[in-house]
Amino acid sequence: MEKMIIVNQKMYLNSLSEIENFQNMTEDFKDKLIVFPSSIYLKKYIDMDFITGSQNISAEKEGDYTGEISGKSLKNLGVKYVMIGHHEMRKRYKEENNLIQRKIDRALENNLKAILCIGETIEEKINGKTEEVIKRELENLNLNENVYVSYEPIWAIGTHITPTKEEIEAATKYIKSLKKVKVLYGGSVSDENIEILNQIPDLDGFLIGSSALQISSLKKIIEVVL
Repeated sequence: MEKMIIVNQKMYLNSLSEIENFQNMTEDFKDKLIVFPSSIYLKKYIDMDFITGSQNISAEKEGDYTGEISGKSLKNLGVKYVMIGHHEMRKRYKEENNLIQRKIDRALENNLKAILCIGETIEEKINGKTEEVIKRELENLNLNENVYVSYEPIWAIGTHITPTKEEIEAATKYIKSLKKVKVLYGGSVSDENIEILNQIPDLDGFLIGSSALQISSLKKIIEVVL
């Protein structure tokens, strides 16, 4: 199976012209990407036959939850993936395992595949607690083959600093020893380090942030990984 390449556009590309430019520039290799745009642009990507993911999903099935996005709505729109547990959501909205499990359940019951993000802070890394954090963020979660775990050390996201090959390999093996899941890596993935990262055994793909907005960088990553 080819490795997954996920593009998390976060809250960048805030106009139709920017979206259309990205789509035009990636037309020749869009089938190799899974794009997670801002929710209001999901349909724009789906209409252009991109494989898409939502950056969030409600833990509720339906009801009076203003501002939320239901799994049913995402499924009916044509979305294929959802991102759950990203550190930005954990930090801002105090997401913990019980809420994360409910979001996973909503995704799976709507035939959506989930990208579950986990990772430690710099303080936890310094104190040798990486495995402790991984275990805590995975324990008691009911996962299956439609849930992918993305190891994203918080201290590596957007910092241009990445763990060593050995550190990522150790984390990947530990995750797979706890859960039978495919494992991705995210955290300052770029065209400058992708050749090294792609040599890590057992990794099933990459979650890429801001560097994927640079088309030349994204092309290089695809050439190396696929």
